[in-house]
Amino acid sequence: MKDCTPYNMAFACFECCKSFKREFVLTEGVPLELKCPNCGGSSYNFGRHFKTPKKTDSKQWKKVKFLFDHGFRFQKIRVGSGDKDTIPYPDTLEQAKEFVIKYKGFAINYEVQ
Repeated sequence: MKDCTPYNMAFACFECCKSFKREFVLTEGVPLELKCPNCGGSSYNFGRHFKTPKKTDSKQWKKVKFLFDHGFRFQKIRVGSGDKDTIPYPDTLEQAKEFVIKYKGFAINYEVQ
């Protein structure tokens, strides 16, 4: 039996530093990119666990962009055998630089069309 549970996915736009959510059923496919309803530019799927920084928090948006550019879209990273063994995402850009090196094997390399 297929899971038809709808999930809210966060999409973030780097141009206007905003995010919005859209509901999807995972088995029906989820787009990696949508048009931003605010500026009309590209917004990217950051999944269910993304917490949007304030629009004015440029340091956090730089960190998010850095992680995105290195294949991290705030997907859960599990290093242990249990479902609860997840790695927290970094708080700062400096920590993010270390994070992408340490967890590069968990990066997702999408080809955005």
